[in-house]
Amino acid sequence: MKLILALLGFLMLGGVTTLILQEPSDSDHAAATSRAMLMGLSDPAGAGPLDGLRFDTVMGLQGKPPELVDYVQFSEGLFMSRECTDRCNYPPSAYLVREVEGGTDFIVEAYCPTKSTTMVWRGPVRGDTVQGTVTWTATRWYWDTQQVLEFKGNLSDRPAEVLTTL
Repeated sequence: MKLILALLGFLMLGGVTTLILQEPSDSDHAAATSRAMLMGLSDPAGAGPLDGLRFDTVMGLQGKPPELVDYVQFSEGLFMSRECTDRCNYPPSAYLVREVEGGTDFIVEAYCPTKSTTMVWRGPVRGDTVQGTVTWTATRWYWDTQQVLEFKGNLSDRPAEVLTTL
């Protein structure tokens, strides 16, 4: 939780100076992680453990029936959701994985370059299926809005696209 302390009332040369101190939180730290730093954590092009996989998916608010038909893919060490890229301008983002018994778990922190929003994708890939959650957060100066979505899907007959933009 953000703790903002505003200290008002410094009278300097006839004017008022405002000083704002902010205590960082985990979410602040994640949002401050630069894209270049995340890219440094990605696997070399074509070497990510999930690279080449594309899943036809459906997505909707957690606990509700899915509303969106989408596909997600892993290519060149990057993750992409076609729907999120087309609708909201989310670029392909570095994905991190953990090999577990029976499959692979992944996490992606995707940042929108034109809005103060992030999407954190988490989920397991087990055989030919993927499922998980997406936490979408919009940061505003007055408060943050957060929604949790669910997605699930099956391995696609189509190959993953080559991603050329970062």
